[in-house]
Parts: sequence; structure tokens; C-alpha cells
Amino acid sequence: MRVTNGRRVFFTWTGPARRGAALMAGAIAALALAGPGCSQPRQAKKVEPVVRDVPAVLRGTIGAETTFRGIEPQLVSDFGIVVGLNGTGGGELPESIQATMERELARGGVGKGSPGNLGPLEGVTPKEFLRDTSVAVVIVEAAIPPGAPKASTFEVRVRTLPGSTVTSLEGGTLWTTDLRIGPATVFTGVKSRKIAEAHGPIFVNPFAEPGKSGEDAIGRTVGRVLAGGVVTDPLQLELVLDNESHARARSIQEAIRYRFPEGPGDDGPIVRGRSGGSLALRVPRAYTDRPAEFIELVRHTRIEQVMAQEYARRYVEELKNQPALATDIGWCLRALGKVSVPFLLPMYDYPELVPRMAALEAGAKLDDVRAVPYLEDLAMSGPPGFQAAAIELLGGMRSNPRINEALRHLVNAPDLDVRVSAYEALAERGDPMIERVVMGDDPTQPKFMIDTVPANDAMIYVTQRGQPRIVLFGSSSDLSPGGAPGSLSLAPEAMVSAWSDRLMVARDPGIARVRVLYRDARSGQKTEQSLGPTLAELIRFLAHKPTPEDPAPGLNLTYSEVVGALYEIQRQGGVPATFATERDRMAAAIYEAGTASLADRPENSAAAGAGQDVNVFVPRKPAMAGPAAGEGQGPAGRPSLVVPISPKTPAGGKKNKAS
Repeated sequence: MRVTNGRRVFFTWTGPARRGAALMAGAIAALALAGPGCSQPRQAKKVEPVVRDVPAVLRGTIGAETTFRGIEPQLVSDFGIVVGLNGTGGGELPESIQATMERELARGGVGKGSPGNLGPLEGVTPKEFLRDTSVAVVIVEAAIPPGAPKASTFEVRVRTLPGSTVTSLEGGTLWTTDLRIGPATVFTGVKSRKIAEAHGPIFVNPFAEPGKSGEDAIGRTVGRVLAGGVVTDPLQLELVLDNESHARARSIQEAIRYRFPEGPGDDGPIVRGRSGGSLALRVPRAYTDRPAEFIELVRHTRIEQVMAQEYARRYVEELKNQPALATDIGWCLRALGKVSVPFLLPMYDYPELVPRMAALEAGAKLDDVRAVPYLEDLAMSGPPGFQAAAIELLGGMRSNPRINEALRHLVNAPDLDVRVSAYEALAERGDPMIERVVMGDDPTQPKFMIDTVPANDAMIYVTQRGQPRIVLFGSSSDLSPGGAPGSLSLAPEAMVSAWSDRLMVARDPGIARVRVLYRDARSGQKTEQSLGPTLAELIRFLAHKPTPEDPAPGLNLTYSEVVGALYEIQRQGGVPATFATERDRMAAAIYEAGTASLADRPENSAAAGAGQDVNVFVPRKPAMAGPAAGEGQGPAGRPSLVVPISPKTPAGGKKNKAS
């Protein structure tokens, strides 16, 4: 506004002039409100860098500057349905679980009017189906190995519900069950993410009598599906930097990509940058069966990929000076790759055993053929713990007739761990010495396999993980009256009666035939058959299912039933052989994963607070999580993986020599 000839004249500002004036006025007002202190610059917040206290030799590795997330075994579980039971299932269910399973069955096509309501399910409602004595609702749970990639398999544990009237899971098959993160919960709780599924025949305690209930059924309400779990949506691993830095994150990413380039079957790079604070990591296809090895290699990879030879030399010197760090230094040498091999060679005969073993392990994993004779020496005459470890390393090396020859000799070792480790190594290498017979009419999922291993001492070994196998160590020659060491034939005058006389196996004196009499617990049908004396022929008869394509006689027993029959035959002196099985570690692994996982899930707590009926079934604590009392361990701290089962003295006879 201005005054002209005593008159007031108003000017109106529009456009940029008006906006500029408004901004200037606002700035002046802000300065007035800020007061005298506004002229001082704002102090930047000081951030103290994280510096880990790690041994000097390990500084500069990825593990020294990052934290790995998602590397603990992950508990997965849910409710499942087992079918094909011999009248031992059915019964009442808790209301919430009944509703959950009826809902799932209806979604799966069970029920009147459903497309899947055909064959034996025709006209059956979900409620009627669940009450059938051939059906049981179970808790399915597993501990998925850290970083397990898509399509990798794992062992699954199946158990009946607390308070259930189901008396046995023998002979049952688990229907395909979704496995979700955390303990099993009913549908009123919020469902967690599905990352796997499981299905397959159930393997129950083979050392309890089939067809029995009550006290005799102890151990038969818990079973497992060997290699029955499959990862469908793997969890991603994450690397979190101790100190956020885009430059450092890029360096770590480049180091991992250099050490683990994209290979066949890999869908993109192994590592992806998220920010300056973290990286996403996944297991390469080449490490599908050994994700833990991949994680350790990444952890011990150097961030700066320079002076690799100098670091290899330094690692070997530190291996001599600091044997307590032998494990970590061995991983560092492996992470460097082939450049380490020339520096490892002088350590293969180092006088101190722990550094020598670390160097030999690194050399074997880097496929240095010069490590073979030194590993053979350890396998032949080293301490028991180191013997089995050396055999395992030999088994993983490239094709070499010398290795196979040494392993064939070791299947005759007196130590059970050494004997079984030698067999496992030969099987991994596809050695033709091992004769394999696949049982079952489904080639994609065989019932089990029979492996025969020529050996001096007779032994029956059964597996409890991976592909089910019955391994026969010994000779296929018949057992003469004078005694033939290592024979895998029934003993002359053998008389075995098992399972309340439902199974009888006998061999008369001077006759090279074996009579088998079996009465089916479900149908009562009797079967009598004459067989040759070898154990392999008997096993094939017990397991074979007659079909139009293969009408040969057989009893179609399950894997656990066949194992139980063999145990009874050996226990009663029917075959002079040692009986051994793998140590069961799965229950302890599931319990440990459960306690570290979702024991107190917030979504369930919220549902319970809203008045909903929520049940969460956490894993049970196993009776024994570690080695049995008094169980020996090798100097390398490697627990025994084989459990010998001593036979009782048969009635009217003496213990056989192999016991």
C-alpha cells in the first residue's frame, strides 16, 4: 500500500511476487521464534563402530564382521492323517482338533457330494472317516536343517495326540501334510508360513512286537517317515553387517560371488544386496545336501580377495602355533580354494594329530590326491574317532581305485563305527562290491533296499535316516555244521518263534531249506513257504508284495516289520551275526529346534485372549538327548553313530559267538 495525494492506494500481489513475499515472511517468523541459538550448527550423532574380539588370524573374514540369521534348525509341524492301520486307530478327538481336521478333509475332497468322494471314501463324511479304526490323527514334526534349499529332503517324526486311544501306527502311511513354522496348532490360532510338506510310509520301533496293544505297544505310537519331508518354500539366510556400510556390503557380496559363482541349477546369484546393513543369501544347488558346509565356507571367506597365497601360508603357520584354532583355520584354508593345496602338503604328516587332521580334511575337500595315503594310514591305524573321520573324507574324494581298495579292507575292521563308515563310503562311491536289491513296486519311493557287503564277520545293520536300508555284512555261502565265519545264512537246526507265534522260521538239520510260517494279524490268513537258507532270500520274501507283474510269493511286510523279524531271528540265535542300528538323534534335534523357535507365539496368545480355544502342541523332550551313559567318544570328540544290539541267550541254547 502507498499514499498518493492524500488517498490510499492498494496494490495486490499475484503470482511469483506474492509467493516470494510469503516465503520471506515465513522465514523471518521462523528466525524470530528460533531465538539466538539458531545460528549454531547441529551436532552429528556419534556412532561407535562395533569391533569384535576375534583372533588376529580370523580378522578380515566375513564371519568376523557379520551375523548370520536363519542358520538354526527350524521347527516345522502340523496335524496329519495316517491311513492303513490294522484296527489300531480311530477314537474320540478333542473338539478343536476334530473341527480342524474335518475342515481340512472337506477342503481336500472328503465328504458326501465331493469330487474326491469315490472308492472307499464313497458316502463317508469327514467325521465318520476320522473315527475309522484304520485312521489316526497325528502330530507331524521335523527340524529342517539350516539353509535347506528347495526340494531337499529331511526326516519327519510322527506321534499320536496326547491322551489318544490310538495304540499303534504300525503299517500306516502318512497322507501329504503341510508343515508350517513352529509347533502344531488348531485352526483357531493364526497359521504360520508353510515351508515344507511330508508324506510316506511310517517306520515304527522295530524291536516291539507287531499287532500288540497296551504295554507291549510302547514305542509303536511314535514313528518316522524316512526322507519323507520335502522343502517347498525355503527360508532365506541373511547376513547382517556389524557396521552398516554400502561399500563394505558390496565387498562382501563380491567376495561371495567370486567364491561361489552361479552354477547349473542356480536361479540367479547366490547373494543379493539389500542395503548397507544386510545381504540375502541362499544355498547353491551344488550344496543341496550339505547346507551347513556352505554356511561355514561363507563364514570363513576373506572379504578382500587379494594375496590369497600369502594368507594360505599364514594360515598354515598359525595351524602349527595355535592348534586350538585348527577347526576354524581348516575352514579358512578350504575357503581360499585350490591356492591352499601347496601349503597344506607339508602338514599331511605333521607330528601333532589335531593340526594334521585339519590339514588333511582341507586337502581332501579340495580334492588333493596327495592326501590319500596319509588318510589311509589314519583310517587303518588311527584312534577310533579319527579313523571314521578319515574314512568319510576318503569316501567323498574323486574316483580312485586305491581308495576303494582300502575301504574294502576296512569293512572287516573290529570297530563297528569303522566298519559301517567304510560301507557308507563305498556306497557313496558306487563300488560294485556292494550288491543292491530294491524292494517295493514304486521305483520313485522304494520300500527299502538290501545291500550285501562281502566281509569276514557277519553283521546286520539297519538305517534310521535317509533311504531305508538293510545292510548284510558277510558271506552268502551256506553255514556248514562245522561253522563258516561270516555266513549270512540261517544256522542249521535254527528254530525261531516270534510275535506270539505268528511268525515261525525253522531249518531242519542237514536240509538246505528254510520253512516259514506266518499268520496275518488282520485277516488271520496263514502262509507257509519253503525258501533257500540265505538271509537275503528270506528278507525278499518277507517284504515282497505279489502283483500280476511279479506274482512271486511274499508277505508284504513293512520295513519296520522286516527289521523286527530279523532282530528276533538274530536274538534267538537263528543267525550268528552282530545286529546294529544307527543312533537316533532326530527327537533331540526336534526338541532343541522347538525350544529355540515359537514356543510362545504371539498370534496364539492374542487368540486365547479373545476367548478362543487354542491348543499348541510343542515337541516332547526326549528321554536322552545325547550319547548313552558310558558311551565312548573318539579323541576327535566324534560320538559313536552305531548302536550294537546284543542278543539274549536263546531258550535251550547258548549265545552265538558273534554276540
